[in-house]
Amino acid sequence: MGKLKILLLFIFSIHFAFSSNNLKEIRDFYYKVGLEKVDLEDFEYFLNKKEKISYPELEGYRAVVWFLKAKDFYNPYRKYEAFVEGKKQLELLIQRYPSNIELHFLRLTIQDNLPVFLGYNDQIDIDKKFIKTKLQDLQNDSDLKTRIEDYLTEKDK
Repeated sequence: MGKLKILLLFIFSIHFAFSSNNLKEIRDFYYKVGLEKVDLEDFEYFLNKKEKISYPELEGYRAVVWFLKAKDFYNPYRKYEAFVEGKKQLELLIQRYPSNIELHFLRLTIQDNLPVFLGYNDQIDIDKKFIKTKLQDLQNDSDLKTRIEDYLTEKDK
């Protein structure tokens, strides 16, 4: 029985370490796309390479790609279509994983930067409050904690 516990702990540790490193890589890529240092197509390809891996945060970044695509489309109909798809995917993920701080953070960053006329800004205060409340729980993910703190500090200026 002791060996089984050790094996399970080992498997969990490897999964956590893998997903943490993976998430840092994805976050870095996302920030570079936002700063226009990397093409959106490269980011989307990078996310799709990880098809066999599925966890809420990765799916959240895949949903965010739709918002980024909407920004790049010239045709207003295609812009709106991409926006609606991103919104639908992100909201479904948050419904499925309501305690996931990174999904709330992604939604906050999207809603903070969208034009008000799209009407997708009703969760900003709720997400900020949720994130500030849960921030101390991020002991195992200092990368995300730092990014959130930096973002909130910058937005409060």
